[in-house]
Amino acid sequence: MAIAGSNDEMKPMPFADPLKASYIPTYNLQKPNKKWMILILSVVSFIACMVFASLYGVDYDAMNDEVIPEVTNFTEISSLSTYEESDKECGKRDEVANMTLWNELVEKTSHLIEDKFTIVLQTYKRPTQLEKTLAHLTAAEIPSLGEIVVVWNDDEIEPPKDYISGDTNVSVRFRRSKENSLNQKFLPDPDYMTQGVFLSDDDWNYNITDLEFVFQQWRRAGMHRLTGAFARCWRTDEKGDPVYDYCRGGADQYQLVLTGLAFSHMSYLEYYWSDDRLMTAIRDYIDDQMNCEDIALNFLASMLTCEGPLQVVGLQVVA
Repeated sequence: MAIAGSNDEMKPMPFADPLKASYIPTYNLQKPNKKWMILILSVVSFIACMVFASLYGVDYDAMNDEVIPEVTNFTEISSLSTYEESDKECGKRDEVANMTLWNELVEKTSHLIEDKFTIVLQTYKRPTQLEKTLAHLTAAEIPSLGEIVVVWNDDEIEPPKDYISGDTNVSVRFRRSKENSLNQKFLPDPDYMTQGVFLSDDDWNYNITDLEFVFQQWRRAGMHRLTGAFARCWRTDEKGDPVYDYCRGGADQYQLVLTGLAFSHMSYLEYYWSDDRLMTAIRDYIDDQMNCEDIALNFLASMLTCEGPLQVVGLQVVA
């Protein structure tokens, strides 16, 4: 085959000369039986299709009258964060978590303030340590801090009176617990005004300049996670039993963050204290053991959102 040059590509296509004879295909009309056969086969095929459709087709009128139940999906707190990750499988969440309850609690807390946070500080019979911690937290302004709530677990001594810090104008409120329980720190106080809750013990603290940074990281990338300073890992021992331990050997993976210094979304606390049977059993176990609250809240957050915790160390942790 000859290959046209560039000059040939630019030439216009020639018009056909209507005076010249052209080849026009003709059909032989001397065999009418073949035409009739094709017509008969077409009619038979059409009738067969109509019969098949009447027997096995879908009644769309009936479908329009049928009430199709609405599928309820989990509400993802990640939609409140500017950080996005690809969707992933979530194990057996649907079999363990209460989907309807979770959606209701996320909706319930959605009106709370998003750009401020509340410090929830649990203490028990350590007034000197508490005083030092409150002095540290109110020594300088933390721009996004809304309120400090002290969870007073001492059921024998009355807590101090609420006050407002003179230097930073931060409200410090004391909430007396009904019992000395580790669960009290996770109690969703109806007076909380923020979606973000910073869970803390009275002997651990971020540097106050880092605390604002960690809060902004939680808003950006961790609102759907527990976000804190101290990570923990689990491994199996020689017998194959799970062991909860420090992350040793420069491990680049971790499974938990301690709730002694961690940000949580308010909806997690609501779910933790709900009447869900699993949560009720977990709270009872923690009261019996006086331990394991860190594992419990990490489990809850990962169960609901299919995300692991986020460790944000900051520049300095003050102990």
